[in-house]
Amino acid sequence: MQNNPSTKPRHPRWTTLLLIAATISLLPAFLRATELTPVTDSLLKRATAQDEKEIWPGGCAGVVTNRLTGDVTVKVVGHGLWRSADQGKTWARLDKKVVSGRDETGWATNVDQNSPTRLASFSLDGTAGWTTDGTEWKKFADLGRNWDYGSVDWGAKNPRVIIAVKHETNPPGEVYVTSDGGTAWNQLPIHVLEDRGKPSMVGALGGNVLIYSKGDGIHRSSDLGKTWTEVSKVNPLTRIPVFFKGVHYLGTTKGLLVSKDKGASWQTQGSPVDIWQGPFFGRDQQEMLVVGESGIHQTKDAGATWRRVADLKPNADGFKFTADWFGCYAWDPVNDIIYASSMGNPVFKLALGE
Repeated sequence: MQNNPSTKPRHPRWTTLLLIAATISLLPAFLRATELTPVTDSLLKRATAQDEKEIWPGGCAGVVTNRLTGDVTVKVVGHGLWRSADQGKTWARLDKKVVSGRDETGWATNVDQNSPTRLASFSLDGTAGWTTDGTEWKKFADLGRNWDYGSVDWGAKNPRVIIAVKHETNPPGEVYVTSDGGTAWNQLPIHVLEDRGKPSMVGALGGNVLIYSKGDGIHRSSDLGKTWTEVSKVNPLTRIPVFFKGVHYLGTTKGLLVSKDKGASWQTQGSPVDIWQGPFFGRDQQEMLVVGESGIHQTKDAGATWRRVADLKPNADGFKFTADWFGCYAWDPVNDIIYASSMGNPVFKLALGE
């Protein structure tokens, strides 16, 4: 009797291939989305054509998003801040020529997560400034080469207090504070670490409350930096805290660290994940995206569980996309897009849902 072809056992090789194909089809789309698309090529030509020159090292450095609208804002090196409402198809300058320079780190340009039209940009080798209403801009007083990163008291209706880390000082790690929105800066008696790969953090948490860290726990001041008290043994990896719906967030090697009392006490939240940048929020406190050495992770349950959604942007020639310093990352939760930039490069985007 001849075997019925319809009942003949499949060859083991084909069975294995079918199983692999079935498994891949069940994987979340983000694990298969690997195409990073440059979105600022036309913007770079337009921005540099205005002054007929490209400022070293060229490209873009700094990227943030509006979590409510999906608008993306990038800093063109030497040519200010530009915003796109259509994922990079068209661009318009945002800062009224108040801001120049470049972002040395992924925390240099940051937004108020509660009201994302409010943002500040701490430029290196250029002018820095901010907007508290999304329309009017104020230039910070210059301090030489200016800043690596800074933290604004976004919890205030009319923020005035800002703490920032100055670039390449002697001795290293000088920290400055302003209580008048950047008109005058006062040097504090503290310093952060010179080593870029080591934990260092500063934060403005409301009123006269400041925090900082340099690898020896978290220290807090309630008198605008005159005196300090250690409030936690944990060393944050994020360089500035993120404020959202009454809670301040820091990232560590083991996940989220949160404070609900302006930094007087800190508690861990959720399961372990390494966090250098973020959290970036979605619709509410449950939805977050964080960036760390091990990649980009997302949660929909306030950090109870995390899933890895993407790798970091591979390094190109020149400045790296690593999340501990030069790399700048942002998340558009409306369109589920990750943006990445680093000095001397265009801004890239990765659509997670494709």
